[in-house]
Amino acid sequence: MEDYKDNDDLELYNSVIEELCINHREKSITFQILKTISRVDRNGGFTYRVKKGTLKFENVVHANIPYSFEWDEWSEIYRSAVLESSNVIDDVRETAKGNKHFKHIYLGIDYGVEYKEIDIVCSNHYLLLEDQEYILHDDFDWLYEE
Repeated sequence: MEDYKDNDDLELYNSVIEELCINHREKSITFQILKTISRVDRNGGFTYRVKKGTLKFENVVHANIPYSFEWDEWSEIYRSAVLESSNVIDDVRETAKGNKHFKHIYLGIDYGVEYKEIDIVCSNHYLLLEDQEYILHDDFDWLYEE
């Protein structure tokens, strides 16, 4: 296993994926997420305090996106890495890269039963978070204010 696959460069550990959008016209990939802010312990278990957010990758020239759903499971981002150089970047055709600087973004996602890896090569990425914090429901009703 490559040494970057245990990183969490984007600080997204346990962040829940609400939605995934791939826009071919804009050459962008957008995840609507619930970013974990803190753990909330409860009698008999725990949940998370979260903020809604948008994780966007722009000017994408390569992506592999193995995606799946599991009943009664959240899809959660467990690992992330931002690489300035990698074999994945090297494998992108020179005509696709042009003279731009690209980064390799790695995401490790737990779908419940399966763990899959996503590689995205893009020139820009960002995370925007809303101000409001919520508690993540245990019963998959998603959010409530506390």
